[in-house]
Amino acid sequence: MLAFAPAQYFGRQQDDVLYLVGARALASGRYCLLTDPACPPLTMINPLWPALLAPLTFLTENTGTFQALSALFMAAVPIAVWAWLRRRTDETSALLAAALFASSPLVLSQSGTVMSEPLFTLALLSMLLALDTGRALPAGLSAAAMLLTRTAGLAALPALAAVKRRDALKAGLPPALAFAAWCAWSWSRGGSVGKFDLFGLTYGGNPSAKLLRVAAANARYYAAELGGGFTPASWADGRLALLLGAVLGAFALRGALRARRDPAAWALLGTVAMHAVWGWQYERYLIPLLPLLLWGLIAALGSFAKPSLAALLVLQLVFQTLPRLGRPSPWAEPELAKTYAWLSRTAPALLSSAEPARDGWLSGLPSRPLPLVEKDEDFAKALKAARVDYVLRVDGLDYGLQADPDAGPRRQLERIYRRLENPKLFRKLHEEPGERAAVYAPR
Repeated sequence: MLAFAPAQYFGRQQDDVLYLVGARALASGRYCLLTDPACPPLTMINPLWPALLAPLTFLTENTGTFQALSALFMAAVPIAVWAWLRRRTDETSALLAAALFASSPLVLSQSGTVMSEPLFTLALLSMLLALDTGRALPAGLSAAAMLLTRTAGLAALPALAAVKRRDALKAGLPPALAFAAWCAWSWSRGGSVGKFDLFGLTYGGNPSAKLLRVAAANARYYAAELGGGFTPASWADGRLALLLGAVLGAFALRGALRARRDPAAWALLGTVAMHAVWGWQYERYLIPLLPLLLWGLIAALGSFAKPSLAALLVLQLVFQTLPRLGRPSPWAEPELAKTYAWLSRTAPALLSSAEPARDGWLSGLPSRPLPLVEKDEDFAKALKAARVDYVLRVDGLDYGLQADPDAGPRRQLERIYRRLENPKLFRKLHEEPGERAAVYAPR
Protein backbone atom coordinates (compact mmCIF):
# COMPACT_ATOMS: atom_id res chain seq x y z
CA MET A 1 0.00 0.00 0.00
CA LEU A 2 2.78 2.43 0.88
CA ALA A 3 4.41 1.71 -2.49
CA PHE A 4 1.51 3.51 -4.19
CA ALA A 5 1.80 6.73 -2.18
CA PRO A 6 1.26 9.44 -3.12
CA ALA A 7 -1.34 8.12 -5.52
CA GLN A 8 -2.46 11.64 -6.47
CA TYR A 9 -0.96 15.09 -6.60
CA PHE A 10 -1.83 17.27 -3.64
CA GLY A 11 -4.96 19.31 -4.31
CA ARG A 12 -6.62 17.04 -6.85
CA GLN A 13 -9.69 16.48 -4.68
CA GLN A 14 -9.94 20.01 -3.20
CA ASP A 15 -10.89 18.60 0.20
CA ASP A 16 -7.23 17.72 0.79
CA VAL A 17 -6.43 21.41 0.43
CA LEU A 18 -9.25 22.27 2.81
CA TYR A 19 -7.94 19.84 5.44
CA LEU A 20 -4.43 21.28 5.28
CA VAL A 21 -5.68 24.86 5.27
CA GLY A 22 -7.92 23.99 8.22
CA ALA A 23 -4.91 22.56 10.07
CA ARG A 24 -2.94 25.74 9.49
CA ALA A 25 -5.90 27.84 10.60
CA LEU A 26 -6.26 25.83 13.82
CA ALA A 27 -2.56 26.24 14.48
CA SER A 28 -3.07 30.02 14.23
CA GLY A 29 -6.05 29.99 16.59
CA ARG A 30 -8.77 30.18 13.95
CA TYR A 31 -10.84 27.78 11.87
CA CYS A 32 -11.52 29.50 8.58
CA LEU A 33 -10.55 29.29 4.93
CA LEU A 34 -7.23 31.13 4.84
CA THR A 35 -7.06 31.03 1.03
CA ASP A 36 -10.13 33.30 0.81
CA PRO A 37 -9.47 36.96 1.72
CA ALA A 38 -12.72 36.98 3.72
CA CYS A 39 -11.58 33.89 5.65
CA PRO A 40 -15.08 32.33 5.91
CA PRO A 41 -15.53 29.71 8.66
CA LEU A 42 -14.81 26.13 7.64
CA THR A 43 -18.26 24.83 8.48
CA MET A 44 -18.06 22.23 5.69
CA ILE A 45 -14.97 20.50 7.08
CA ASN A 46 -15.34 18.60 10.35
CA PRO A 47 -12.40 19.51 12.59
CA LEU A 48 -10.82 16.28 13.90
CA TRP A 49 -8.60 15.45 10.91
CA PRO A 50 -7.33 19.07 10.61
CA ALA A 51 -6.75 19.05 14.39
CA LEU A 52 -4.53 15.97 14.09
CA LEU A 53 -2.60 17.60 11.26
CA ALA A 54 -2.26 20.98 13.01
CA PRO A 55 0.84 20.17 15.16
CA LEU A 56 2.71 19.15 12.02
CA THR A 57 2.15 22.59 10.49
CA PHE A 58 4.51 24.06 13.09
CA LEU A 59 7.32 21.86 11.74
CA THR A 60 6.89 21.98 7.97
CA GLU A 61 4.98 23.46 5.05
CA ASN A 62 5.98 20.61 2.74
CA THR A 63 2.82 18.89 1.51
CA GLY A 64 4.79 15.67 1.00
CA THR A 65 5.14 15.28 4.75
CA PHE A 66 1.37 15.42 5.19
CA GLN A 67 0.93 12.93 2.36
CA ALA A 68 3.37 10.55 4.09
CA LEU A 69 1.46 10.81 7.36
CA SER A 70 -1.80 10.17 5.53
CA ALA A 71 -0.30 7.08 3.88
CA LEU A 72 0.59 5.70 7.32
CA PHE A 73 -2.98 6.24 8.51
CA MET A 74 -4.28 4.33 5.48
CA ALA A 75 -1.76 1.54 6.06
CA ALA A 76 -3.16 1.09 9.57
CA VAL A 77 -6.69 0.39 8.30
CA PRO A 78 -6.10 -3.19 7.01
CA ILE A 79 -4.68 -4.07 10.43
CA ALA A 80 -7.84 -2.70 12.03
CA VAL A 81 -9.97 -4.68 9.54
CA TRP A 82 -8.17 -7.88 10.55
CA ALA A 83 -8.41 -7.07 14.28
CA TRP A 84 -12.15 -6.48 14.00
CA LEU A 85 -13.00 -9.45 11.78
CA ARG A 86 -10.89 -12.05 13.59
CA ARG A 87 -13.36 -11.85 16.49
CA ARG A 88 -16.27 -12.49 14.13
CA THR A 89 -14.92 -15.16 11.80
CA ASP A 90 -11.98 -17.53 11.35
CA GLU A 91 -8.42 -16.25 11.07
CA THR A 92 -8.07 -17.10 7.38
CA SER A 93 -11.19 -15.19 6.36
CA ALA A 94 -10.10 -12.19 8.44
CA LEU A 95 -6.67 -12.18 6.78
CA LEU A 96 -8.17 -12.54 3.30
CA ALA A 97 -10.55 -9.64 3.97
CA ALA A 98 -7.69 -7.48 5.24
CA ALA A 99 -5.64 -8.34 2.15
CA LEU A 100 -8.60 -7.51 -0.10
CA PHE A 101 -8.91 -4.13 1.56
CA ALA A 102 -5.17 -3.41 1.42
CA SER A 103 -4.89 -4.26 -2.29
CA SER A 104 -8.17 -2.71 -3.43
CA PRO A 105 -7.73 -0.18 -6.24
CA LEU A 106 -10.24 2.01 -4.40
CA VAL A 107 -7.84 2.15 -1.45
CA LEU A 108 -4.60 2.32 -3.43
CA SER A 109 -5.87 5.26 -5.46
CA GLN A 110 -6.20 7.20 -2.18
CA SER A 111 -2.89 6.15 -0.62
CA GLY A 112 -1.08 9.24 0.59
CA THR A 113 -3.92 11.65 -0.10
CA VAL A 114 -4.55 14.10 2.72
CA MET A 115 -8.14 12.98 3.13
CA SER A 116 -10.25 11.91 6.09
CA GLU A 117 -11.34 8.44 4.92
CA PRO A 118 -8.57 6.53 6.77
CA LEU A 119 -9.25 8.26 10.10
CA PHE A 120 -13.00 7.85 9.66
CA THR A 121 -12.66 4.14 8.86
CA LEU A 122 -10.41 3.61 11.88
CA ALA A 123 -12.95 5.35 14.13
CA LEU A 124 -15.79 3.28 12.66
CA LEU A 125 -13.94 -0.02 13.19
CA SER A 126 -12.93 1.08 16.68
CA MET A 127 -16.59 1.71 17.52
CA LEU A 128 -17.66 -1.68 16.15
CA LEU A 129 -14.84 -3.50 17.95
CA ALA A 130 -15.79 -1.81 21.23
CA LEU A 131 -19.42 -2.83 20.71
CA ASP A 132 -18.36 -6.41 20.03
CA THR A 133 -16.46 -6.50 23.32
CA GLY A 134 -19.22 -4.82 25.32
CA ARG A 135 -17.33 -1.60 26.08
CA ALA A 136 -19.94 1.14 25.88
CA LEU A 137 -17.82 4.19 26.72
CA PRO A 138 -15.02 3.42 24.20
CA ALA A 139 -17.75 2.81 21.61
CA GLY A 140 -19.25 6.21 22.37
CA LEU A 141 -15.89 7.95 22.23
CA SER A 142 -15.11 6.28 18.91
CA ALA A 143 -18.51 7.38 17.60
CA ALA A 144 -17.73 10.94 18.68
CA ALA A 145 -14.41 10.78 16.81
CA MET A 146 -16.25 9.45 13.78
CA LEU A 147 -18.72 12.35 13.77
CA LEU A 148 -16.01 14.95 14.27
CA THR A 149 -14.22 13.47 11.27
CA ARG A 150 -17.17 13.24 8.88
CA THR A 151 -20.85 14.05 9.29
CA ALA A 152 -21.51 10.86 7.31
CA GLY A 153 -20.85 9.03 10.58
CA LEU A 154 -24.48 9.74 11.51
CA ALA A 155 -25.47 6.89 9.20
CA ALA A 156 -23.46 4.39 11.26
CA LEU A 157 -24.78 5.51 14.65
CA PRO A 158 -27.67 3.01 14.69
CA ALA A 159 -24.98 0.45 15.58
CA LEU A 160 -24.92 1.97 19.08
CA ALA A 161 -28.38 0.52 19.67
CA ALA A 162 -26.61 -2.77 20.38
CA VAL A 163 -25.43 -1.59 23.82
CA LYS A 164 -27.32 -2.69 26.89
CA ARG A 165 -29.91 -0.29 28.23
CA ARG A 166 -27.90 0.49 31.34
CA ASP A 167 -24.95 1.53 29.14
CA ALA A 168 -26.96 3.69 26.74
CA LEU A 169 -25.77 6.95 28.33
CA LYS A 170 -22.11 5.93 28.14
CA ALA A 171 -22.44 5.08 24.46
CA GLY A 172 -24.75 7.88 23.39
CA LEU A 173 -23.58 10.90 25.34
CA PRO A 174 -20.07 11.38 23.81
CA PRO A 175 -21.24 11.49 20.17
CA ALA A 176 -24.28 13.60 21.10
CA LEU A 177 -22.17 16.19 22.91
CA ALA A 178 -19.43 16.21 20.27
CA PHE A 179 -21.81 16.65 17.36
CA ALA A 180 -23.95 19.18 19.20
CA ALA A 181 -20.87 21.29 19.90
CA TRP A 182 -19.80 21.10 16.25
CA CYS A 183 -23.30 21.98 15.04
CA ALA A 184 -23.58 24.91 17.45
CA TRP A 185 -20.24 26.33 16.31
CA SER A 186 -21.08 25.85 12.64
CA TRP A 187 -24.49 27.46 12.98
CA SER A 188 -23.16 30.40 14.97
CA ARG A 189 -20.43 31.09 12.40
CA GLY A 190 -21.99 30.25 9.08
CA GLY A 191 -25.71 29.70 9.55
CA SER A 192 -25.42 26.08 8.37
CA VAL A 193 -24.43 22.69 9.73
CA GLY A 194 -21.97 20.46 7.94
CA LYS A 195 -23.24 19.40 4.55
CA PHE A 196 -26.96 19.30 5.29
CA ASP A 197 -27.64 22.34 3.15
CA LEU A 198 -26.33 20.45 0.11
CA PHE A 199 -29.47 18.33 0.11
CA GLY A 200 -31.31 21.42 -1.08
CA LEU A 201 -28.99 21.68 -4.08
CA THR A 202 -29.66 18.06 -4.94
CA TYR A 203 -33.42 17.91 -4.55
CA GLY A 204 -34.61 21.51 -4.69
CA GLY A 205 -38.28 21.87 -3.91
CA ASN A 206 -39.34 18.50 -5.32
CA PRO A 207 -37.47 15.71 -3.51
CA SER A 208 -39.98 12.93 -4.25
CA ALA A 209 -39.49 13.31 -8.02
CA LYS A 210 -35.72 12.94 -7.83
CA LEU A 211 -35.24 10.51 -4.95
CA LEU A 212 -35.60 7.29 -6.96
CA ARG A 213 -33.58 8.69 -9.86
CA VAL A 214 -30.70 9.67 -7.58
CA ALA A 215 -30.82 6.31 -5.78
CA ALA A 216 -30.75 4.40 -9.07
CA ALA A 217 -27.85 6.49 -10.39
CA ASN A 218 -25.91 5.99 -7.18
CA ALA A 219 -26.57 2.23 -7.18
CA ARG A 220 -25.22 1.92 -10.72
CA TYR A 221 -22.18 4.04 -9.93
CA TYR A 222 -21.12 2.28 -6.74
CA ALA A 223 -21.86 -1.20 -8.09
CA ALA A 224 -19.62 -0.51 -11.08
CA GLU A 225 -16.88 0.92 -8.87
CA LEU A 226 -17.02 -2.09 -6.55
CA GLY A 227 -17.09 -4.69 -9.32
CA GLY A 228 -14.47 -2.90 -11.40
CA GLY A 229 -11.85 -3.76 -8.80
CA PHE A 230 -12.00 -7.40 -9.89
CA THR A 231 -11.96 -6.97 -13.69
CA PRO A 232 -9.29 -5.90 -16.17
CA ALA A 233 -8.89 -2.12 -16.23
CA SER A 234 -10.35 -1.93 -19.76
CA TRP A 235 -13.55 -3.59 -18.50
CA ALA A 236 -13.87 -1.57 -15.28
CA ASP A 237 -16.53 0.72 -16.78
CA GLY A 238 -18.45 -2.04 -18.51
CA ARG A 239 -21.45 -4.23 -17.82
CA LEU A 240 -19.41 -7.03 -16.27
CA ALA A 241 -18.10 -4.69 -13.56
CA LEU A 242 -21.63 -3.43 -12.92
CA LEU A 243 -23.03 -6.97 -12.72
CA LEU A 244 -20.22 -8.24 -10.48
CA GLY A 245 -20.54 -5.25 -8.15
CA ALA A 246 -24.30 -5.68 -7.95
CA VAL A 247 -23.91 -9.38 -7.07
CA LEU A 248 -21.29 -8.68 -4.40
CA GLY A 249 -23.39 -5.87 -2.96
CA ALA A 250 -26.50 -8.05 -2.91
CA PHE A 251 -24.69 -10.82 -1.04
CA ALA A 252 -23.25 -8.32 1.46
CA LEU A 253 -26.69 -6.86 2.12
CA ARG A 254 -28.11 -10.36 2.45
CA GLY A 255 -25.50 -11.12 5.10
CA ALA A 256 -26.37 -7.92 6.94
CA LEU A 257 -30.09 -8.68 6.87
CA ARG A 258 -29.50 -12.21 8.12
CA ALA A 259 -27.53 -10.76 11.03
CA ARG A 260 -29.85 -7.79 11.48
CA ARG A 261 -29.31 -7.59 15.24
CA ASP A 262 -25.57 -7.18 14.73
CA PRO A 263 -24.24 -3.61 15.15
CA ALA A 264 -22.22 -4.04 11.94
CA ALA A 265 -25.45 -4.77 10.07
CA TRP A 266 -26.99 -1.49 11.26
CA ALA A 267 -23.83 0.42 10.35
CA LEU A 268 -23.78 -1.14 6.87
CA LEU A 269 -27.48 -0.67 6.16
CA GLY A 270 -27.47 2.88 7.47
CA THR A 271 -24.45 3.86 5.39
CA VAL A 272 -25.85 2.26 2.24
CA ALA A 273 -29.12 4.14 2.76
CA MET A 274 -27.25 7.42 3.18
CA HIS A 275 -25.22 6.97 -0.02
CA ALA A 276 -28.39 6.02 -1.88
CA VAL A 277 -29.80 9.52 -1.42
CA TRP A 278 -26.60 11.60 -1.30
CA GLY A 279 -26.25 13.52 -4.55
CA TRP A 280 -22.49 13.34 -4.94
CA GLN A 281 -20.66 10.20 -6.08
CA TYR A 282 -16.98 9.54 -5.40
CA GLU A 283 -15.24 6.17 -5.42
CA ARG A 284 -13.48 7.07 -2.17
CA TYR A 285 -16.85 6.96 -0.39
CA LEU A 286 -16.61 3.17 -0.68
CA ILE A 287 -13.47 2.96 1.46
CA PRO A 288 -15.23 3.06 4.87
CA LEU A 289 -17.87 0.71 3.45
CA LEU A 290 -15.39 -1.94 2.28
CA PRO A 291 -14.82 -3.58 5.70
CA LEU A 292 -18.58 -3.73 6.26
CA LEU A 293 -19.21 -5.14 2.80
CA LEU A 294 -16.51 -7.78 3.31
CA TRP A 295 -18.07 -8.74 6.63
CA GLY A 296 -21.48 -8.96 4.96
CA LEU A 297 -20.04 -11.26 2.29
CA ILE A 298 -18.53 -13.52 4.93
CA ALA A 299 -21.81 -13.62 6.84
CA ALA A 300 -23.79 -14.45 3.69
CA LEU A 301 -21.43 -17.04 2.17
CA GLY A 302 -20.77 -19.12 5.27
CA SER A 303 -18.53 -22.08 4.39
CA PHE A 304 -18.01 -20.66 0.90
CA ALA A 305 -16.51 -17.44 2.30
CA LYS A 306 -12.84 -18.48 2.27
CA PRO A 307 -12.70 -19.75 -1.33
CA SER A 308 -14.80 -16.80 -2.53
CA LEU A 309 -12.58 -14.22 -0.81
CA ALA A 310 -9.47 -16.00 -2.10
CA ALA A 311 -10.84 -15.95 -5.66
CA LEU A 312 -11.67 -12.25 -5.38
CA LEU A 313 -8.19 -11.53 -4.05
CA VAL A 314 -6.57 -13.33 -6.99
CA LEU A 315 -8.73 -11.42 -9.49
CA GLN A 316 -7.95 -8.12 -7.78
CA LEU A 317 -4.21 -8.74 -7.66
CA VAL A 318 -3.96 -10.01 -11.25
CA PHE A 319 -6.20 -7.49 -12.96
CA GLN A 320 -5.74 -4.35 -10.85
CA THR A 321 -3.09 -4.26 -8.13
CA LEU A 322 -0.02 -5.85 -9.75
CA PRO A 323 -0.43 -4.06 -13.12
CA ARG A 324 -0.39 -0.73 -11.23
CA LEU A 325 2.69 -1.56 -9.17
CA GLY A 326 5.73 0.45 -10.22
CA ARG A 327 3.84 2.50 -12.78
CA PRO A 328 3.56 6.27 -12.47
CA SER A 329 0.26 7.51 -11.13
CA PRO A 330 -2.19 8.78 -13.75
CA TRP A 331 -2.81 11.67 -11.36
CA ALA A 332 0.81 12.63 -10.77
CA GLU A 333 0.37 16.06 -12.36
CA PRO A 334 -2.54 18.53 -12.31
CA GLU A 335 -4.90 18.24 -15.25
CA LEU A 336 -4.80 22.05 -15.51
CA ALA A 337 -1.02 22.42 -15.19
CA LYS A 338 -0.71 24.91 -18.08
CA THR A 339 -3.67 26.95 -16.90
CA TYR A 340 -2.28 27.13 -13.38
CA ALA A 341 1.12 28.11 -14.74
CA TRP A 342 -0.44 30.99 -16.68
CA LEU A 343 -2.39 32.16 -13.65
CA SER A 344 0.69 32.00 -11.44
CA ARG A 345 2.51 34.36 -13.80
CA THR A 346 -0.16 37.05 -13.55
CA ALA A 347 -0.12 39.98 -11.18
CA PRO A 348 -1.64 39.37 -7.72
CA ALA A 349 -5.32 38.82 -8.34
CA LEU A 350 -8.42 37.24 -6.85
CA LEU A 351 -9.64 34.07 -8.55
CA SER A 352 -13.15 32.60 -8.54
CA SER A 353 -14.01 29.08 -9.69
CA ALA A 354 -16.14 26.03 -8.99
CA GLU A 355 -13.33 24.53 -6.87
CA PRO A 356 -11.70 27.66 -5.45
CA ALA A 357 -9.53 26.07 -2.76
CA ARG A 358 -7.94 23.66 -5.21
CA ASP A 359 -7.57 26.17 -8.06
CA GLY A 360 -6.30 28.94 -5.81
CA TRP A 361 -3.79 26.68 -4.10
CA LEU A 362 -2.35 25.26 -7.33
CA SER A 363 -2.19 28.66 -9.04
CA GLY A 364 -0.86 30.48 -5.98
CA LEU A 365 -3.72 32.99 -5.96
CA PRO A 366 -6.27 33.91 -3.30
CA SER A 367 -9.64 32.51 -4.30
CA ARG A 368 -13.32 32.38 -3.50
CA PRO A 369 -16.38 30.46 -4.78
CA LEU A 370 -18.48 31.48 -7.74
CA PRO A 371 -21.43 33.61 -6.59
CA LEU A 372 -24.80 31.87 -6.74
CA VAL A 373 -27.33 34.35 -8.15
CA GLU A 374 -30.39 33.95 -10.34
CA LYS A 375 -29.95 36.67 -12.98
CA ASP A 376 -27.10 36.91 -15.48
CA GLU A 377 -26.48 40.60 -14.84
CA ASP A 378 -26.40 40.01 -11.09
CA PHE A 379 -23.66 37.42 -11.56
CA ALA A 380 -21.24 39.92 -13.07
CA LYS A 381 -22.17 42.51 -10.44
CA ALA A 382 -21.56 40.02 -7.64
CA LEU A 383 -18.09 39.23 -9.00
CA LYS A 384 -17.23 42.91 -9.17
CA ALA A 385 -18.58 43.52 -5.68
CA ALA A 386 -16.31 40.72 -4.42
CA ARG A 387 -13.39 42.29 -6.35
CA VAL A 388 -12.83 39.14 -8.36
CA ASP A 389 -10.28 39.60 -11.14
CA TYR A 390 -10.38 36.21 -12.85
CA VAL A 391 -12.99 33.50 -13.33
CA LEU A 392 -11.76 30.02 -14.17
CA ARG A 393 -13.95 27.82 -16.33
CA VAL A 394 -13.18 24.11 -16.50
CA ASP A 395 -15.26 21.77 -18.67
CA GLY A 396 -15.33 18.03 -18.18
CA LEU A 397 -13.78 17.73 -14.72
CA ASP A 398 -15.24 15.27 -12.21
CA TYR A 399 -17.23 17.20 -9.63
CA GLY A 400 -18.78 14.03 -8.23
CA LEU A 401 -22.00 14.58 -10.19
CA GLN A 402 -21.39 12.36 -13.22
CA ALA A 403 -23.85 9.64 -12.21
CA ASP A 404 -26.84 12.00 -12.32
CA PRO A 405 -27.10 14.00 -15.57
CA ASP A 406 -29.91 16.07 -14.06
CA ALA A 407 -28.01 17.02 -10.88
CA GLY A 408 -28.99 20.47 -9.62
CA PRO A 409 -25.43 21.66 -8.91
CA ARG A 410 -24.36 20.54 -12.38
CA ARG A 411 -27.14 22.51 -14.05
CA GLN A 412 -26.27 25.49 -11.88
CA LEU A 413 -22.64 25.34 -12.98
CA GLU A 414 -23.65 25.01 -16.62
CA ARG A 415 -25.75 28.19 -16.29
CA ILE A 416 -22.79 30.00 -14.80
CA TYR A 417 -20.54 28.91 -17.65
CA ARG A 418 -23.07 30.10 -20.22
CA ARG A 419 -23.00 33.53 -18.57
CA LEU A 420 -19.26 33.74 -19.17
CA GLU A 421 -19.91 33.54 -22.92
CA ASN A 422 -21.67 36.94 -22.87
CA PRO A 423 -19.10 39.34 -24.42
CA LYS A 424 -20.89 42.33 -22.91
CA LEU A 425 -20.21 41.08 -19.39
CA PHE A 426 -16.96 39.10 -19.73
CA ARG A 427 -13.83 38.93 -21.85
CA LYS A 428 -11.75 35.82 -22.33
CA LEU A 429 -8.15 36.36 -21.24
CA HIS A 430 -6.63 32.93 -21.76
CA GLU A 431 -7.62 29.50 -23.04
CA GLU A 432 -6.06 26.04 -22.90
CA PRO A 433 -8.12 23.87 -25.32
CA GLY A 434 -6.15 20.75 -24.39
CA GLU A 435 -7.18 21.21 -20.75
CA ARG A 436 -10.70 22.37 -21.63
CA ALA A 437 -10.08 25.44 -19.47
CA ALA A 438 -10.37 29.19 -19.96
CA VAL A 439 -9.88 32.29 -17.83
CA TYR A 440 -12.32 35.21 -18.02
CA ALA A 441 -12.41 38.70 -16.53
CA PRO A 442 -15.53 40.72 -15.69
CA ARG A 443 -15.87 43.83 -17.82
